Amino acid sequence: MNKKELLLGDNPFFGVDNLSQERARKKSEKSNRLENIVEIMHYVENLGVKGFVVSTHPQLKHLIKYLKTESDLLEKFEFYPILPYAQSYVSKAAEKGIVGGMNEILSSGSISGKLKIVMQGSIGFIKKDVRKLLETFIDIELLPLHEVKKNIVFLHDGLTDLALGLGMKDVIETFVNRIKDNYNVKPGLVTKNFPSLVGFLENCDIDIPTIMTSFNPIGYQMNPSRIECEKQILKTKVIAMNTLAAGYVKPLESFEYLSKFGLNSVVVGMSTREHAQETISAFKKFNS
Repeated sequence: MNKKELLLGDNPFFGVDNLSQERARKKSEKSNRLENIVEIMHYVENLGVKGFVVSTHPQLKHLIKYLKTESDLLEKFEFYPILPYAQSYVSKAAEKGIVGGMNEILSSGSISGKLKIVMQGSIGFIKKDVRKLLETFIDIELLPLHEVKKNIVFLHDGLTDLALGLGMKDVIETFVNRIKDNYNVKPGLVTKNFPSLVGFLENCDIDIPTIMTSFNPIGYQMNPSRIECEKQILKTKVIAMNTLAAGYVKPLESFEYLSKFGLNSVVVGMSTREHAQETISAFKKFNS
């Protein structure tokens, strides 16, 4: 039995549901008030959960600000950001135009920091330099998190799998190097194509970083199959996501299955005390 760490996921807080946008909206309405998020963070921290996997959702900067003033949780949690949150760029540009949208997105940084990012992005755009543009997005996305403890910074599966599909080694290398060199933090990749990504990284001679990918007993979002994903698990450090298969698998069943593998961590979204208690109790049964 391999001992793992349980991480809190942010999907229920920010209205993400892998099966239904309507269900996601209803979940979010109940749980995305900052006080509710902080209450759950306190509750799970008291039960031993010390890591928080977060997308760089627009709400994140408000949560960080609230945590600074209303609790001591920033000292107790390590954050695992996933970036970029592409939807925020699209929605801000549609709402306020490109200039106004970028100004709001950059609002968390200092004047000098903003100028540096804008100049870097402008040069990348003019030269059509993918590396410069990606570095700019990374710097923008991490602005709200400059004061929090970061364990691993992950590249979102949308961009990871796009780079994988197009064979864009530069995207992966640029992300990994930027995170290591400029932020002194471990880089990671999120993917829904775990075996293909491992093979791609091996062929490109890139040191395989921590990978966050789907693992659950019914093979939900495990591409091309559960068996193929299981075969690759010893080749890298893995954080399992979608472990409850969008609610189709109970925590006990999932954690019994996951206990067979050498996973590093497991991330689960927990939006109520009842769900957190059930999840953490089941997790501890197989990871005590």
